[in-house]
Amino acid sequence: MAIVTSIILKRNYRVDLIVDLVRLFGPPILIFSAVVSFIVPRTVLAANFSRPLLYVLISVLYWTAKVQITQWRYRQEAKKLGAVCFPKLRGKWPGNLDIIYLGMRSLKEGYIADSEEFFGDGDTFNMGAFWTNIYVTRSPTFIQHALATEPDFFPMGEDQCTLLHGMFGNGILATDGAEAKVRRGIMRPFFAKQRVRDFDLLDRYAQKALALIHERAQSGQSIDVQDLFQRFTIDIAGEFLFDTTELNTLDLPLSLPGQVKPGTRGTLAEGPYGGTIHAIDRLQDISVLRSLKGKAWGLFEFLKDETKEHNGVVDRFILPLVAKALENKKKRGNQKIDIQDGKFIDHLADSMDNARLIRDELFNVLLASWDTSASTLTFVLYFLSIYPEAAAKLRDEITRILPSGSPTLDSIRKMTYLRAVLNETLRLFPPVPTIPKASRTACLVPGDHTTNGKPAYIPAGEETILLSVFALHRKKDVWGEDAELFVPERWIDKDGRHKVLNNSRAFYPFGAGPRACLGQEFAYNEASIMLIRILQICDTFTLRQEQDAPPGSCPPESWKGAPGRKGIEQVWPKTAITLFVKGGCWVQMGLACTS
Repeated sequence: MAIVTSIILKRNYRVDLIVDLVRLFGPPILIFSAVVSFIVPRTVLAANFSRPLLYVLISVLYWTAKVQITQWRYRQEAKKLGAVCFPKLRGKWPGNLDIIYLGMRSLKEGYIADSEEFFGDGDTFNMGAFWTNIYVTRSPTFIQHALATEPDFFPMGEDQCTLLHGMFGNGILATDGAEAKVRRGIMRPFFAKQRVRDFDLLDRYAQKALALIHERAQSGQSIDVQDLFQRFTIDIAGEFLFDTTELNTLDLPLSLPGQVKPGTRGTLAEGPYGGTIHAIDRLQDISVLRSLKGKAWGLFEFLKDETKEHNGVVDRFILPLVAKALENKKKRGNQKIDIQDGKFIDHLADSMDNARLIRDELFNVLLASWDTSASTLTFVLYFLSIYPEAAAKLRDEITRILPSGSPTLDSIRKMTYLRAVLNETLRLFPPVPTIPKASRTACLVPGDHTTNGKPAYIPAGEETILLSVFALHRKKDVWGEDAELFVPERWIDKDGRHKVLNNSRAFYPFGAGPRACLGQEFAYNEASIMLIRILQICDTFTLRQEQDAPPGSCPPESWKGAPGRKGIEQVWPKTAITLFVKGGCWVQMGLACTS
Protein backbone atom coordinates (compact mmCIF):
# COMPACT_ATOMS: atom_id res chain seq x y z
CA MET A 1 0.00 0.00 0.00
CA ALA A 2 2.87 2.38 0.81
CA ILE A 3 4.36 1.80 -2.65
CA VAL A 4 1.03 2.52 -4.34
CA THR A 5 0.54 5.70 -2.26
CA SER A 6 4.01 6.99 -3.16
CA ILE A 7 3.36 6.35 -6.85
CA ILE A 8 0.05 8.22 -6.75
CA LEU A 9 1.61 11.21 -4.98
CA LYS A 10 4.53 11.16 -7.40
CA ARG A 11 2.17 11.26 -10.39
CA ASN A 12 -0.13 13.97 -8.99
CA TYR A 13 -0.06 16.61 -11.71
CA ARG A 14 -1.61 19.28 -9.47
CA VAL A 15 1.22 18.93 -6.95
CA ASP A 16 3.76 19.07 -9.78
CA LEU A 17 2.08 22.15 -11.20
CA ILE A 18 2.15 23.98 -7.86
CA VAL A 19 5.85 23.17 -7.47
CA ASP A 20 6.54 24.43 -11.00
CA LEU A 21 4.57 27.63 -10.37
CA VAL A 22 6.52 28.27 -7.16
CA ARG A 23 9.76 27.82 -9.09
CA LEU A 24 8.48 30.09 -11.83
CA PHE A 25 6.94 32.92 -9.80
CA GLY A 26 8.82 32.60 -6.50
CA PRO A 27 12.09 34.28 -7.55
CA PRO A 28 10.37 37.30 -9.20
CA ILE A 29 8.28 37.75 -6.04
CA LEU A 30 11.41 37.72 -3.86
CA ILE A 31 13.16 40.17 -6.17
CA PHE A 32 10.07 42.41 -6.21
CA SER A 33 9.90 42.38 -2.42
CA ALA A 34 13.57 43.31 -2.14
CA VAL A 35 13.22 46.13 -4.68
CA VAL A 36 10.14 47.54 -2.93
CA SER A 37 11.74 47.31 0.50
CA PHE A 38 15.25 48.57 -0.19
CA ILE A 39 15.53 50.28 -3.59
CA VAL A 40 12.44 52.01 -4.96
CA PRO A 41 11.10 54.88 -2.79
CA ARG A 42 7.57 54.36 -1.47
CA THR A 43 6.45 57.62 -3.05
CA VAL A 44 7.20 56.22 -6.51
CA LEU A 45 4.89 53.25 -5.85
CA ALA A 46 2.04 55.31 -4.45
CA ALA A 47 -0.14 54.95 -7.56
CA ASN A 48 -2.42 51.92 -7.66
CA PHE A 49 -0.98 50.60 -10.89
CA SER A 50 2.70 51.07 -10.02
CA ARG A 51 3.20 47.91 -7.95
CA PRO A 52 1.59 45.51 -10.47
CA LEU A 53 3.46 47.20 -13.31
CA LEU A 54 6.77 46.89 -11.47
CA TYR A 55 6.11 43.23 -10.68
CA VAL A 56 5.28 42.46 -14.33
CA LEU A 57 8.43 44.28 -15.46
CA ILE A 58 10.62 42.40 -12.98
CA SER A 59 9.02 39.08 -13.95
CA VAL A 60 9.55 39.64 -17.69
CA LEU A 61 13.17 40.68 -17.12
CA TYR A 62 13.80 37.71 -14.83
CA TRP A 63 12.27 35.12 -17.13
CA THR A 64 13.96 36.57 -20.21
CA ALA A 65 17.33 36.60 -18.44
CA LYS A 66 16.82 33.09 -17.11
CA VAL A 67 15.95 31.68 -20.55
CA GLN A 68 18.85 33.45 -22.23
CA ILE A 69 21.36 32.45 -19.54
CA THR A 70 20.20 28.84 -19.65
CA GLN A 71 20.53 28.69 -23.43
CA TRP A 72 23.94 30.37 -23.25
CA ARG A 73 25.06 27.80 -20.67
CA TYR A 74 23.89 24.97 -22.91
CA ARG A 75 25.83 26.41 -25.85
CA GLN A 76 28.97 26.68 -23.73
CA GLU A 77 28.64 23.11 -22.48
CA ALA A 78 28.14 21.94 -26.06
CA LYS A 79 31.17 23.91 -27.25
CA LYS A 80 33.40 22.28 -24.63
CA LEU A 81 32.38 18.89 -26.01
CA GLY A 82 32.93 19.90 -29.64
CA ALA A 83 29.20 19.90 -30.29
CA VAL A 84 26.40 22.35 -31.01
CA CYS A 85 22.78 22.71 -29.95
CA PHE A 86 19.91 21.89 -32.25
CA PRO A 87 18.41 25.19 -33.47
CA LYS A 88 15.02 26.19 -32.10
CA LEU A 89 12.07 26.92 -34.32
CA ARG A 90 11.32 30.62 -34.41
CA GLY A 91 7.60 31.31 -34.33
CA LYS A 92 5.87 34.65 -34.65
CA TRP A 93 4.36 34.56 -31.14
CA PRO A 94 6.16 34.43 -27.77
CA GLY A 95 6.92 30.93 -26.59
CA ASN A 96 6.16 29.66 -30.11
CA LEU A 97 2.48 29.71 -29.22
CA ASP A 98 1.61 30.00 -32.91
CA ILE A 99 3.46 26.75 -33.65
CA ILE A 100 1.61 25.03 -30.80
CA TYR A 101 -1.67 26.33 -32.20
CA LEU A 102 -0.80 25.02 -35.67
CA GLY A 103 -0.01 21.62 -34.16
CA MET A 104 -3.35 21.45 -32.37
CA ARG A 105 -5.16 22.59 -35.49
CA SER A 106 -3.36 19.98 -37.58
CA LEU A 107 -4.68 17.27 -35.26
CA LYS A 108 -8.20 18.23 -36.29
CA GLU A 109 -7.79 19.30 -39.90
CA GLY A 110 -4.38 18.27 -41.21
CA TYR A 111 -2.47 15.23 -42.40
CA ILE A 112 -0.36 13.40 -39.85
CA ALA A 113 2.80 14.17 -41.84
CA ASP A 114 2.22 17.95 -41.92
CA SER A 115 4.70 18.53 -39.09
CA GLU A 116 7.48 17.16 -41.29
CA GLU A 117 7.85 20.60 -42.87
CA PHE A 118 9.53 21.72 -39.65
CA PHE A 119 12.43 19.31 -40.27
CA GLY A 120 13.56 21.23 -43.35
CA ASP A 121 16.85 19.69 -44.50
CA GLY A 122 17.57 18.28 -41.07
CA ASP A 123 16.40 15.31 -39.04
CA THR A 124 15.85 16.99 -35.67
CA PHE A 125 14.31 20.27 -34.56
CA ASN A 126 13.67 21.94 -31.22
CA MET A 127 10.04 23.05 -31.02
CA GLY A 128 10.80 25.48 -28.18
CA ALA A 129 7.21 25.37 -26.92
CA PHE A 130 6.55 27.61 -23.89
CA TRP A 131 10.27 28.51 -23.75
CA THR A 132 11.23 24.87 -23.10
CA ASN A 133 13.19 22.40 -25.17
CA ILE A 134 11.07 19.84 -27.02
CA TYR A 135 13.17 17.89 -29.51
CA VAL A 136 11.48 16.09 -32.39
CA THR A 137 13.64 13.69 -34.38
CA ARG A 138 13.40 11.36 -37.36
CA SER A 139 17.14 10.58 -37.31
CA PRO A 140 17.71 6.79 -37.55
CA THR A 141 20.92 7.02 -35.51
CA PHE A 142 19.33 9.23 -32.84
CA ILE A 143 16.29 6.93 -32.56
CA GLN A 144 18.45 3.80 -32.47
CA HIS A 145 20.63 5.43 -29.81
CA ALA A 146 17.62 6.37 -27.66
CA LEU A 147 15.75 3.05 -27.98
CA ALA A 148 18.45 0.41 -28.04
CA THR A 149 22.05 1.64 -27.76
CA GLU A 150 21.77 3.81 -24.64
CA PRO A 151 18.19 3.34 -23.42
CA ASP A 152 19.09 4.14 -19.80
CA PHE A 153 20.01 7.68 -20.87
CA PHE A 154 16.60 8.16 -22.47
CA PRO A 155 13.78 7.12 -20.12
CA MET A 156 10.20 8.22 -20.58
CA GLY A 157 10.77 10.79 -17.87
CA GLU A 158 8.64 11.80 -14.91
CA ASP A 159 6.88 14.58 -16.82
CA GLN A 160 5.76 12.16 -19.53
CA CYS A 161 4.76 9.49 -17.01
CA THR A 162 2.66 12.08 -15.16
CA LEU A 163 1.07 13.25 -18.43
CA LEU A 164 0.16 9.69 -19.41
CA HIS A 165 -0.93 8.71 -15.92
CA GLY A 166 -4.45 9.95 -16.63
CA MET A 167 -4.79 7.35 -19.35
CA PHE A 168 -2.51 4.47 -18.37
CA GLY A 169 -2.57 4.87 -14.60
CA ASN A 170 0.38 3.08 -13.00
CA GLY A 171 0.61 0.54 -15.82
CA ILE A 172 3.73 -0.36 -17.72
CA LEU A 173 3.17 2.18 -20.52
CA ALA A 174 3.43 5.04 -18.01
CA THR A 175 6.13 3.52 -15.83
CA ASP A 176 9.88 4.05 -15.99
CA GLY A 177 13.19 2.68 -14.79
CA ALA A 178 13.48 -0.25 -12.38
CA GLU A 179 9.73 -0.27 -11.84
CA ALA A 180 9.12 -0.86 -15.56
CA LYS A 181 11.72 -3.65 -15.63
CA VAL A 182 9.92 -5.45 -12.81
CA ARG A 183 6.59 -5.17 -14.62
CA ARG A 184 8.08 -6.47 -17.88
CA GLY A 185 9.63 -9.34 -15.97
CA ILE A 186 6.17 -10.30 -14.71
CA MET A 187 4.62 -10.10 -18.18
CA ARG A 188 7.37 -11.59 -20.34
CA PRO A 189 6.73 -15.31 -19.60
CA PHE A 190 3.11 -14.99 -20.69
CA PHE A 191 4.04 -13.61 -24.13
CA ALA A 192 7.29 -15.53 -24.59
CA LYS A 193 6.02 -18.76 -26.21
CA GLN A 194 3.86 -19.71 -29.15
CA ARG A 195 0.89 -21.69 -27.87
CA VAL A 196 -1.39 -23.88 -29.94
CA ARG A 197 -4.35 -22.66 -27.90
CA ASP A 198 -3.56 -19.08 -28.97
CA PHE A 199 -3.93 -20.07 -32.63
CA ASP A 200 -7.21 -21.82 -31.87
CA LEU A 201 -8.52 -18.70 -30.12
CA LEU A 202 -7.40 -16.37 -32.93
CA ASP A 203 -8.89 -18.54 -35.65
CA ARG A 204 -12.18 -18.95 -33.78
CA TYR A 205 -12.74 -15.19 -33.70
CA ALA A 206 -11.41 -14.81 -37.26
CA GLN A 207 -14.15 -17.17 -38.44
CA LYS A 208 -16.79 -15.09 -36.62
CA ALA A 209 -15.49 -11.98 -38.38
CA LEU A 210 -15.39 -13.89 -41.66
CA ALA A 211 -19.08 -14.75 -41.38
CA LEU A 212 -19.88 -11.03 -41.18
CA ILE A 213 -17.68 -10.31 -44.19
CA HIS A 214 -19.33 -13.11 -46.17
CA GLU A 215 -22.81 -11.83 -45.33
CA ARG A 216 -21.98 -8.25 -46.29
CA ALA A 217 -20.17 -9.35 -49.48
CA GLN A 218 -23.19 -11.41 -50.59
CA SER A 219 -25.42 -8.35 -50.20
CA GLY A 220 -22.99 -6.23 -52.23
CA GLN A 221 -22.58 -3.74 -49.38
CA SER A 222 -19.36 -2.33 -48.00
CA ILE A 223 -18.21 -2.89 -44.44
CA ASP A 224 -16.34 -0.60 -42.06
CA VAL A 225 -13.27 -2.79 -41.66
CA GLN A 226 -11.93 -0.56 -38.89
CA ASP A 227 -15.05 -1.26 -36.84
CA LEU A 228 -14.88 -4.95 -37.74
CA PHE A 229 -11.21 -5.30 -36.77
CA GLN A 230 -11.70 -3.40 -33.53
CA ARG A 231 -14.46 -5.85 -32.63
CA PHE A 232 -12.29 -8.80 -33.70
CA THR A 233 -9.28 -7.69 -31.65
CA ILE A 234 -11.21 -6.56 -28.56
CA ASP A 235 -13.13 -9.86 -28.42
CA ILE A 236 -9.81 -11.69 -28.60
CA ALA A 237 -8.36 -9.41 -25.93
CA GLY A 238 -11.41 -10.02 -23.76
CA GLU A 239 -10.80 -13.75 -23.67
CA PHE A 240 -6.98 -13.75 -23.96
CA LEU A 241 -6.39 -11.05 -21.35
CA PHE A 242 -9.52 -10.89 -19.18
CA ASP A 243 -10.83 -14.46 -19.39
CA THR A 244 -14.24 -13.24 -20.49
CA THR A 245 -16.34 -14.12 -23.52
CA GLU A 246 -19.10 -11.72 -22.54
CA LEU A 247 -18.04 -8.87 -24.83
CA ASN A 248 -19.33 -10.58 -27.97
CA THR A 249 -18.94 -7.39 -30.00
CA LEU A 250 -18.85 -9.44 -33.20
CA ASP A 251 -22.41 -10.51 -32.39
CA LEU A 252 -23.66 -6.92 -32.29
CA PRO A 253 -25.21 -5.33 -35.41
CA LEU A 254 -22.71 -3.86 -37.85
CA SER A 255 -22.87 -0.23 -38.90
CA LEU A 256 -24.58 0.19 -42.27
CA PRO A 257 -22.91 2.10 -45.09
CA GLY A 258 -24.10 5.67 -45.36
CA GLN A 259 -26.03 5.42 -42.09
CA VAL A 260 -23.31 6.00 -39.51
CA LYS A 261 -23.53 9.11 -37.37
CA PRO A 262 -20.63 11.51 -38.01
CA GLY A 263 -17.93 10.82 -35.48
CA THR A 264 -14.21 10.43 -35.03
CA ARG A 265 -13.84 6.80 -36.00
CA GLY A 266 -17.28 5.76 -37.20
CA THR A 267 -17.41 2.86 -34.75
CA LEU A 268 -20.45 1.65 -32.86
CA ALA A 269 -21.84 4.63 -30.94
CA GLU A 270 -24.34 2.99 -28.56
CA GLY A 271 -24.36 0.26 -25.94
CA PRO A 272 -21.62 -0.88 -23.51
CA TYR A 273 -19.13 -1.61 -26.30
CA GLY A 274 -19.61 1.79 -27.91
CA GLY A 275 -19.36 3.51 -24.52
CA THR A 276 -16.06 1.79 -23.73
CA ILE A 277 -14.66 2.56 -27.19
CA HIS A 278 -15.68 6.20 -26.87
CA ALA A 279 -14.07 6.46 -23.43
CA ILE A 280 -10.78 5.03 -24.67
CA ASP A 281 -10.87 7.31 -27.72
CA ARG A 282 -11.35 10.35 -25.49
CA LEU A 283 -8.52 9.27 -23.18
CA GLN A 284 -6.21 9.11 -26.19
CA ASP A 285 -7.37 12.49 -27.50
CA ILE A 286 -6.83 14.12 -24.11
CA SER A 287 -3.33 12.64 -23.81
CA VAL A 288 -2.32 14.00 -27.22
CA LEU A 289 -3.69 17.47 -26.43
CA ARG A 290 -1.80 17.42 -23.13
CA SER A 291 1.46 16.71 -24.91
CA LEU A 292 0.91 19.61 -27.33
CA LYS A 293 0.36 22.01 -24.41
CA GLY A 294 3.70 21.05 -22.89
CA LYS A 295 4.21 21.47 -19.16
CA ALA A 296 1.37 24.00 -19.07
CA TRP A 297 -1.29 21.31 -19.63
CA GLY A 298 -1.94 21.06 -15.89
CA LEU A 299 -3.19 24.66 -15.84
CA PHE A 300 -6.06 23.72 -18.15
CA GLU A 301 -7.09 20.79 -15.95
CA PHE A 302 -6.29 22.07 -12.48
CA LEU A 303 -9.95 22.24 -11.45
CA LYS A 304 -11.12 19.21 -13.45
CA ASP A 305 -9.15 16.16 -14.54
CA GLU A 306 -10.52 15.57 -18.05
CA THR A 307 -9.66 11.87 -17.89
CA LYS A 308 -11.58 11.04 -14.70
CA GLU A 309 -15.02 10.54 -16.24
CA HIS A 310 -13.71 8.33 -19.06
CA ASN A 311 -11.60 6.24 -16.68
CA GLY A 312 -14.79 5.60 -14.76
CA VAL A 313 -16.32 3.99 -17.85
CA VAL A 314 -13.24 1.79 -18.29
CA ASP A 315 -13.34 0.85 -14.60
CA ARG A 316 -16.91 -0.39 -14.88
CA PHE A 317 -15.70 -2.84 -17.52
CA ILE A 318 -12.41 -4.00 -15.96
CA LEU A 319 -12.72 -3.87 -12.15
CA PRO A 320 -15.45 -6.57 -11.84
CA LEU A 321 -13.22 -8.93 -13.83
CA VAL A 322 -10.25 -8.13 -11.58
CA ALA A 323 -12.35 -8.82 -8.49
CA LYS A 324 -13.36 -12.19 -9.94
CA ALA A 325 -9.73 -13.11 -10.70
CA LEU A 326 -8.61 -12.21 -7.16
CA GLU A 327 -11.46 -14.26 -5.74
CA ASN A 328 -10.39 -17.25 -7.86
CA LYS A 329 -6.84 -16.75 -6.59
CA LYS A 330 -8.08 -17.05 -3.00
CA LYS A 331 -9.88 -20.28 -3.85
CA ARG A 332 -6.68 -21.73 -5.37
CA GLY A 333 -4.70 -20.99 -2.22
CA ASN A 334 -0.97 -21.37 -2.83
CA GLN A 335 -1.44 -23.06 -6.21
CA LYS A 336 -0.62 -20.84 -9.19
CA ILE A 337 -2.10 -21.32 -12.65
CA ASP A 338 0.33 -22.75 -15.18
CA ILE A 339 1.56 -20.15 -17.66
CA GLN A 340 0.42 -22.40 -20.52
CA ASP A 341 -3.14 -22.69 -19.23
CA GLY A 342 -4.27 -19.50 -17.54
CA LYS A 343 -5.32 -16.16 -18.94
CA PHE A 344 -3.30 -12.98 -18.53
CA ILE A 345 -5.55 -11.69 -15.73
CA ASP A 346 -4.89 -14.89 -13.76
CA HIS A 347 -1.16 -14.50 -14.29
CA LEU A 348 -1.30 -10.92 -12.98
CA ALA A 349 -3.44 -11.96 -10.00
CA ASP A 350 -0.84 -14.60 -9.13
CA SER A 351 1.90 -11.96 -9.31
CA MET A 352 0.29 -9.05 -7.41
CA ASP A 353 -2.54 -8.40 -4.97
CA ASN A 354 -3.46 -4.77 -5.61
CA ALA A 355 -6.63 -4.57 -7.71
CA ARG A 356 -5.81 -1.11 -9.04
CA LEU A 357 -2.39 -2.14 -10.31
CA ILE A 358 -3.88 -5.23 -11.97
CA ARG A 359 -6.56 -3.02 -13.57
CA ASP A 360 -3.92 -0.62 -14.91
CA GLU A 361 -1.72 -3.38 -16.34
CA LEU A 362 -4.72 -5.01 -18.01
CA PHE A 363 -5.80 -1.73 -19.59
CA ASN A 364 -2.25 -1.00 -20.77
CA VAL A 365 -1.91 -4.39 -22.46
CA LEU A 366 -5.46 -4.11 -23.81
CA LEU A 367 -4.67 -0.87 -25.62
CA ALA A 368 -1.28 -2.13 -26.80
CA SER A 369 -2.74 -5.35 -28.20
CA TRP A 370 -6.18 -4.24 -29.36
CA ASP A 371 -6.03 -0.78 -30.90
CA THR A 372 -2.64 -1.31 -32.55
CA SER A 373 -3.62 -4.59 -34.21
CA ALA A 374 -6.92 -3.14 -35.41
CA SER A 375 -5.03 -0.17 -36.85
CA THR A 376 -2.63 -2.41 -38.79
CA LEU A 377 -5.38 -4.59 -40.22
CA THR A 378 -7.40 -1.52 -41.23
CA PHE A 379 -4.53 -0.01 -43.22
CA VAL A 380 -3.74 -3.39 -44.84
CA LEU A 381 -7.30 -3.58 -46.20
CA TYR A 382 -7.02 0.05 -47.30
CA PHE A 383 -3.88 -0.77 -49.29
CA LEU A 384 -5.36 -3.95 -50.78
CA SER A 385 -8.28 -1.79 -51.97
CA ILE A 386 -6.18 0.81 -53.74
CA TYR A 387 -3.43 -1.56 -54.93
CA PRO A 388 -5.35 -4.44 -56.59
CA GLU A 389 -2.16 -5.98 -57.98
CA ALA A 390 -0.87 -6.42 -54.39
CA ALA A 391 -4.19 -7.98 -53.37
CA ALA A 392 -4.02 -10.45 -56.28
CA LYS A 393 -0.42 -11.37 -55.48
CA LEU A 394 -1.22 -11.90 -51.81
CA ARG A 395 -4.25 -14.06 -52.64
CA ASP A 396 -2.19 -16.17 -55.04
CA GLU A 397 0.34 -16.90 -52.28
CA ILE A 398 -2.29 -17.70 -49.65
CA THR A 399 -4.44 -19.96 -51.85
CA ARG A 400 -1.32 -21.78 -53.10
CA ILE A 401 -0.07 -22.55 -49.58
CA LEU A 402 -3.40 -22.84 -47.72
CA PRO A 403 -6.47 -22.60 -49.99
CA SER A 404 -8.79 -23.37 -47.06
CA GLY A 405 -8.71 -24.42 -43.46
CA SER A 406 -7.14 -23.07 -40.30
CA PRO A 407 -3.75 -21.32 -40.49
CA THR A 408 -0.86 -22.77 -38.51
CA LEU A 409 2.47 -21.29 -37.49
CA ASP A 410 4.15 -23.36 -40.22
CA SER A 411 1.80 -22.15 -42.99
CA ILE A 412 2.19 -18.52 -41.87
CA ARG A 413 5.98 -18.79 -41.96
CA LYS A 414 5.82 -19.96 -45.59
CA MET A 415 3.87 -16.85 -46.66
CA THR A 416 6.68 -14.44 -47.50
CA TYR A 417 4.51 -11.92 -49.32
CA LEU A 418 2.01 -11.82 -46.43
CA ARG A 419 4.80 -10.81 -44.04
CA ALA A 420 6.01 -8.26 -46.59
CA VAL A 421 2.53 -6.72 -46.85
CA LEU A 422 2.33 -6.47 -43.06
CA ASN A 423 5.80 -4.94 -42.78
CA GLU A 424 5.15 -2.43 -45.54
CA THR A 425 1.89 -1.40 -43.89
CA LEU A 426 3.63 -1.06 -40.53
CA ARG A 427 6.30 1.04 -42.22
CA LEU A 428 3.91 3.54 -43.78
CA PHE A 429 1.39 3.54 -40.94
CA PRO A 430 3.09 2.47 -37.70
CA PRO A 431 0.29 2.11 -35.10
CA VAL A 432 2.25 4.21 -32.58
CA PRO A 433 3.74 6.98 -34.75
CA THR A 434 5.63 8.82 -31.99
CA ILE A 435 7.58 7.48 -29.00
CA PRO A 436 8.14 9.98 -26.15
CA LYS A 437 11.44 10.04 -24.29
CA ALA A 438 13.38 12.36 -21.97
CA SER A 439 17.05 13.10 -21.31
CA ARG A 440 18.23 11.75 -17.97
CA THR A 441 21.78 13.08 -18.32
CA ALA A 442 23.48 15.46 -20.71
CA CYS A 443 24.64 13.61 -23.81
CA LEU A 444 25.71 13.92 -27.42
CA VAL A 445 23.70 12.55 -30.33
CA PRO A 446 24.53 12.40 -34.05
CA GLY A 447 23.97 15.71 -35.82
CA ASP A 448 22.57 16.43 -39.28
CA HIS A 449 22.52 19.19 -41.90
CA THR A 450 21.24 21.74 -39.41
CA THR A 451 24.33 21.17 -37.23
CA ASN A 452 26.76 20.96 -40.18
CA GLY A 453 27.51 17.37 -39.29
CA LYS A 454 28.69 18.15 -35.76
CA PRO A 455 27.30 16.09 -32.88
CA ALA A 456 24.39 17.74 -31.08
CA TYR A 457 24.18 18.41 -27.37
CA ILE A 458 21.09 17.39 -25.39
CA PRO A 459 20.97 18.92 -21.88
CA ALA A 460 20.07 16.96 -18.79
CA GLY A 461 16.97 17.66 -16.76
CA GLU A 462 13.99 15.87 -18.29
CA GLU A 463 14.20 17.55 -21.70
CA THR A 464 11.35 16.22 -23.85
CA ILE A 465 12.36 14.12 -26.88
CA LEU A 466 9.80 12.85 -29.38
CA LEU A 467 11.00 10.01 -31.61
CA SER A 468 8.99 10.30 -34.83
CA VAL A 469 8.86 6.72 -36.09
CA PHE A 470 6.28 7.84 -38.65
CA ALA A 471 8.63 10.39 -40.22
CA LEU A 472 11.64 8.04 -40.11
CA HIS A 473 9.69 5.30 -41.90
CA ARG A 474 9.11 7.68 -44.84
CA LYS A 475 12.61 9.17 -45.19
CA LYS A 476 13.71 8.94 -48.80
CA ASP A 477 17.43 8.85 -48.01
CA VAL A 478 16.75 5.75 -45.90
CA TRP A 479 14.06 3.90 -47.88
CA GLY A 480 14.60 5.26 -51.41
CA GLU A 481 12.72 7.63 -53.68
CA ASP A 482 9.65 5.39 -53.46
CA ALA A 483 9.57 5.70 -49.66
CA GLU A 484 6.00 7.01 -49.62
CA LEU A 485 4.66 4.30 -51.93
CA PHE A 486 3.29 0.93 -50.90
CA VAL A 487 5.88 -1.55 -52.22
CA PRO A 488 5.83 -4.89 -50.33
CA GLU A 489 8.47 -6.24 -52.73
CA ARG A 490 11.12 -4.20 -50.93
CA TRP A 491 10.94 -6.84 -48.17
CA ILE A 492 11.59 -9.82 -50.47
CA ASP A 493 14.90 -10.86 -52.06
CA LYS A 494 15.40 -12.13 -55.62
CA ASP A 495 14.91 -15.72 -54.48
CA GLY A 496 11.50 -14.94 -53.01
CA ARG A 497 12.65 -15.07 -49.40
CA HIS A 498 12.19 -12.53 -46.66
CA LYS A 499 14.91 -9.92 -46.99
CA VAL A 500 16.83 -8.46 -44.05
CA LEU A 501 17.05 -4.87 -45.18
CA ASN A 502 20.14 -2.73 -44.77
CA ASN A 503 17.86 -0.14 -43.18
CA SER A 504 16.31 -2.59 -40.70
CA ARG A 505 17.59 -0.32 -37.94
CA ALA A 506 15.20 2.30 -39.26
CA PHE A 507 12.08 0.14 -38.77
CA TYR A 508 10.44 0.52 -35.37
CA PRO A 509 6.72 -0.35 -35.46
CA PHE A 510 7.17 -2.24 -32.18
CA GLY A 511 9.84 -0.01 -30.68
CA ALA A 512 13.23 -1.54 -29.85
CA GLY A 513 15.53 -2.28 -26.97
CA PRO A 514 14.37 -3.07 -23.42
CA ARG A 515 10.93 -1.45 -23.98
CA ALA A 516 10.17 -3.24 -27.26
CA CYS A 517 6.63 -4.61 -27.53
CA LEU A 518 6.40 -7.98 -25.76
CA GLY A 519 3.48 -9.12 -27.88
CA GLN A 520 4.78 -8.41 -31.38
CA GLU A 521 4.78 -12.05 -32.50
CA PHE A 522 1.24 -12.46 -31.17
CA ALA A 523 0.30 -9.33 -33.16
CA TYR A 524 1.85 -10.71 -36.37
CA ASN A 525 0.00 -14.01 -35.90
CA GLU A 526 -3.29 -12.27 -35.11
CA ALA A 527 -3.09 -10.12 -38.26
CA SER A 528 -1.85 -13.01 -40.41
CA ILE A 529 -4.66 -15.37 -39.43
CA MET A 530 -7.31 -12.73 -40.09
CA LEU A 531 -5.86 -11.82 -43.50
CA ILE A 532 -5.44 -15.45 -44.54
CA ARG A 533 -9.07 -16.15 -43.72
CA ILE A 534 -10.24 -13.09 -45.68
CA LEU A 535 -8.13 -13.83 -48.77
CA GLN A 536 -9.24 -17.46 -48.79
CA ILE A 537 -12.78 -16.36 -49.71
CA CYS A 538 -12.41 -12.83 -51.17
CA ASP A 539 -10.60 -11.83 -54.34
CA THR A 540 -11.58 -8.17 -54.87
CA PHE A 541 -11.50 -5.15 -52.58
CA THR A 542 -13.03 -1.79 -53.48
CA LEU A 543 -12.72 1.31 -51.35
CA ARG A 544 -16.11 2.99 -50.84
CA GLN A 545 -15.03 5.87 -48.65
CA GLU A 546 -16.65 8.66 -50.66
CA GLN A 547 -19.96 6.84 -51.01
CA ASP A 548 -20.40 5.15 -47.62
CA ALA A 549 -18.32 6.88 -44.92
CA PRO A 550 -19.92 9.51 -42.65
CA PRO A 551 -19.84 13.12 -43.88
CA GLY A 552 -16.50 14.80 -43.31
CA SER A 553 -14.54 11.54 -43.31
CA CYS A 554 -12.82 11.89 -46.69
CA PRO A 555 -9.61 13.89 -47.13
CA PRO A 556 -10.21 17.62 -47.75
CA GLU A 557 -10.03 18.96 -51.29
CA SER A 558 -7.00 21.03 -50.22
CA TRP A 559 -4.94 17.85 -49.96
CA LYS A 560 -5.15 17.09 -53.67
CA GLY A 561 -1.89 17.77 -55.45
CA ALA A 562 0.09 18.02 -52.21
CA PRO A 563 3.50 16.30 -52.22
CA GLY A 564 3.91 12.77 -50.88
CA ARG A 565 1.08 10.51 -49.78
CA LYS A 566 -1.00 13.48 -48.65
CA GLY A 567 -1.82 14.28 -52.27
CA ILE A 568 -2.99 10.74 -53.10
CA GLU A 569 -4.51 9.54 -49.82
CA GLN A 570 -8.10 8.31 -50.14
CA VAL A 571 -8.81 8.02 -46.40
CA TRP A 572 -8.08 10.46 -43.59
CA PRO A 573 -5.41 8.98 -41.28
CA LYS A 574 -5.42 10.53 -37.82
CA THR A 575 -3.61 9.93 -34.57
CA ALA A 576 -4.55 9.88 -30.92
CA ILE A 577 -1.53 7.96 -29.53
CA THR A 578 -2.41 5.22 -32.05
CA LEU A 579 -3.28 5.71 -35.72
CA PHE A 580 -6.81 5.31 -37.03
CA VAL A 581 -8.95 6.28 -40.02
CA LYS A 582 -11.42 9.09 -39.50
CA GLY A 583 -14.98 7.86 -40.01
CA GLY A 584 -13.88 4.26 -40.45
CA CYS A 585 -12.54 2.54 -43.56
CA TRP A 586 -15.33 1.32 -45.86
CA VAL A 587 -14.41 -1.56 -48.17
CA GLN A 588 -16.62 -3.63 -50.47
CA MET A 589 -15.30 -7.19 -50.76
CA GLY A 590 -16.05 -9.59 -53.58
CA LEU A 591 -16.38 -13.32 -52.97
CA ALA A 592 -14.16 -15.53 -55.06
CA CYS A 593 -15.85 -17.96 -57.42
CA THR A 594 -15.38 -21.53 -56.26
CA SER A 595 -15.92 -24.58 -58.40
